[in-house]
Amino acid sequence: MEIRSMTAADWPEVRRIYLEGIATGIATFQQSAPEYEEWDRGHLRDCRLVAVEGERVLGWTALSATSSRPVYRGVVEVSLYVGADSRGQGVGKALLTRLIEDSEAAGYWTLMSAVFEENAASRALHRSCGFREVGCREKIAVGADGNWHNTILIERRSPKIR
Repeated sequence: MEIRSMTAADWPEVRRIYLEGIATGIATFQQSAPEYEEWDRGHLRDCRLVAVEGERVLGWTALSATSSRPVYRGVVEVSLYVGADSRGQGVGKALLTRLIEDSEAAGYWTLMSAVFEENAASRALHRSCGFREVGCREKIAVGADGNWHNTILIERRSPKIR
């Protein structure tokens, strides 16, 4: 497995994996994957990564800005998805580890996300990479299943910040 920068040519595989995440019902409130142009506009240009084995994309990660205010330029939201047939094989850990390294090199000081309360695998993965749970949003949105879901707010602060 290799971790490399994502390119626009990876989009069909990235989209496939995103749709597999959507299908779980506990990865995102989104119910469909956007077209590439919309996805591209919503994510920062740096720190877009894919895990690949040969030509096959196994998983991906990217960052989104959390605010347009300059004081929050170092606070970003993490998206991380692993293909259904690659889960439980260390792909997520490899991606998140590399994302942490690349994000710190790019000057980001806080990585954050909101994870479905019932997504135990994602919560454990993030904890293993130094994220901490900082809060719970109760019944924040209705999932594709028609039920209200809680999300757990997680973050990782760079130890380089004083």
